[in-house]
Amino acid sequence: MRKVALLGLLVAGCTNNVTFTPGQGMWSAPATPSWAHQGRFAITDNRSDELSFVTDTKPMPDLLGNIPVGDIPVELEGPHHLDASPDGKYIYYNLSNYVPGSGTGPHGSHGLGTTPGSLVKIDSATGAKIAEVLVDRSPGDVILNTAGNLAYVSHYDLLRVQQYLMTGGDVAAANSGIAIIDTSSMTLLSLTLVCPTAHGEGLSADQHTLYVTCYASDELVVMDVTDSAHPTVKQKLPIGPSIGPLGTPAYGPYALSVEPSDGTVWISDQVAGDVRVYDPVAMKMDPAKVIATGGAPLFGVFTADSKTYYITHQGDDKLSAIDTATLAKVDLAVPTQACFNMHAVRLAPGEQDGVMVCEGDHVNPGTAVMFTTVPFNVTGYVAIGVFPDGAVWIPPAP
Repeated sequence: MRKVALLGLLVAGCTNNVTFTPGQGMWSAPATPSWAHQGRFAITDNRSDELSFVTDTKPMPDLLGNIPVGDIPVELEGPHHLDASPDGKYIYYNLSNYVPGSGTGPHGSHGLGTTPGSLVKIDSATGAKIAEVLVDRSPGDVILNTAGNLAYVSHYDLLRVQQYLMTGGDVAAANSGIAIIDTSSMTLLSLTLVCPTAHGEGLSADQHTLYVTCYASDELVVMDVTDSAHPTVKQKLPIGPSIGPLGTPAYGPYALSVEPSDGTVWISDQVAGDVRVYDPVAMKMDPAKVIATGGAPLFGVFTADSKTYYITHQGDDKLSAIDTATLAKVDLAVPTQACFNMHAVRLAPGEQDGVMVCEGDHVNPGTAVMFTTVPFNVTGYVAIGVFPDGAVWIPPAP
């Protein structure tokens, strides 16, 4: 009887209109934390669904805070790489819908996500979500153009390669796409299939050419992106003289950086353990510029004057400083307790300080490692989220 009476009250309650006075019944806007008023690095934490924020200049970096991200609090959705608007007001990150080590299914291991990912725009000071746009499966890298009005998202869709190798047919079925998004309206302008497991990206100085690495096919793709709604592939060329079979690369081009002064494209080859350089004027790889890194290179960064290229590499977890004129390389060994599985490097304004992002073991928190450029030295580190990968510098909020 009591259960029936209670059920009747609940049903009756559902038929009544509920009104709120202004300001009630709504979530309040998130507050701006005090640390947002200082320069900082934002870092994506793939396996803890967070963005970590760390100081940008202190010898011993501080973890300022972690902001939860994603759409489903009870699932790991894998924020993977990020970029920021030129004024630093907005952060754009890939919600990849794959998480290494999390098992099978829609949120399975790297490159094997079965559901589309998305690009998310948030307020860099509060972490409030502004907008989200659906892209393709397994988004990899994301970069913005210099104006900040366009975002380019690659897709490291390893599942397409596996399906092609199992079923055969047209090799184009293995290709992953490049999405171009209008960052103001957060609308998808185009999605162009270009090559298997597209990942690293970089733009030419005039912003008309996009360079893309293709890990599984040992290729570099050169795209004309002048028309954002109808980009075209201008060139697709092998990284080296004897590429491996699809899915078993001999070089494994994974990331790239465009040199600011001459526009050459420096490509990180994970399998070969080297950096190779594409000459955009000759439109071919430069055989004289092959720099062995000693480990598997990932994401690097040039100094503004183009004289030095800093590149991370895993396996030996070292940061290399390469003289772009002579190709001489100096390695910075990082203490094992400070860094495991180095992924990316970024420089703070003034380029006297920088941060290395270290993935860790993908179970325990990774680290952000601070270093100075002159002298070239590690100064400190701090634990952040689980499996961090990308980083971007954010200026102080007003």
